[in-house]
Amino acid sequence: MSKSFTIIGHGLAGCVMAMTLFRKNIPFQLIGTSLPGEASMASSGLIAPITGRRYVKAWNIETYISAAKEFYQWSEDLLGDKYFNEVEIVRFLTNEEAARAWKLRAEDPEYRKYISSKSYEEVDQFNRPYGILIGGYRLDTQAWLKEVRAFLLDKGLLNIVDHPVAVKEIEEGIFILATGAVDKTLAHGVIPNKGEALIVRLPSWRISIIVKDEVFIVPLVEDIYWVGSYYQPWPEDPYPSAEGKALLLNGISKLYDGPVEIIEHLSGVRPTVNDRRPIIGAFPGKSNVYLFNGMGTKATSLAPYWAEQLISHILDGVSLPKEVSPDRY
Repeated sequence: MSKSFTIIGHGLAGCVMAMTLFRKNIPFQLIGTSLPGEASMASSGLIAPITGRRYVKAWNIETYISAAKEFYQWSEDLLGDKYFNEVEIVRFLTNEEAARAWKLRAEDPEYRKYISSKSYEEVDQFNRPYGILIGGYRLDTQAWLKEVRAFLLDKGLLNIVDHPVAVKEIEEGIFILATGAVDKTLAHGVIPNKGEALIVRLPSWRISIIVKDEVFIVPLVEDIYWVGSYYQPWPEDPYPSAEGKALLLNGISKLYDGPVEIIEHLSGVRPTVNDRRPIIGAFPGKSNVYLFNGMGTKATSLAPYWAEQLISHILDGVSLPKEVSPDRY
């Protein structure tokens, strides 16, 4: 392999790209800069096959889940630990419209493999209608990133620098920009959207699976939970806010009236896109620079598939679909 890659950005997207290149024995260097608002470090790592108020299957979800399972399980074998697990999600049906929509999905053959008729006694105690979403997955994003970064540092493949790389500094070689929304100069077409989450101890919470109501409550270890998320497009700053914390605590209070201990308040600026499609392909005006960005809240599922596609595009000339082209912005 004569071509060498440089990846800018050591968040989830950049690390997935780096590990994909490593797996293919393609030379690369990963350059990272730790900045406030890194979305990956605040992420729940969830892959939910059905999303939104209408419970619609996520775009191309079967393809993305298949690629994600294969990639993360390969990385687990390499790293020697478990990070990627199948999960169930309780979806409270907040009104009659939601209940009707869920019933229609449950009767649709295309959705049956994602909807279970099972019930949980601890959830029944809320006396509220709910559905159980199955076939989802969760990556322990922070633990996975920590191990991947340590692995790449040990191999001499990761370089942490003090300041972001500027587009004008990029001259020779193949560069992949996986910078998310933190650096606006490299984030072509991206809308910064700040999310916030709390890591909390809920000693009296007795539900062992993920719950979605006004907030997600995601079990981590013992009585520790990730609770999120809060959305703020075009934020003034990347830092956790009092407003975000109050909204998250209010969301918890709708389901739980026991003691809450806040362990950590997280924030991350997600790289969202108007049409909710990633931005994959050549950076406008730079023939040797490529974008690997715009995955929003879905990088866990999207990154493994699109890393393979972008590498094939660069090395073998395989076309990328127009729906992800940077040219649309």
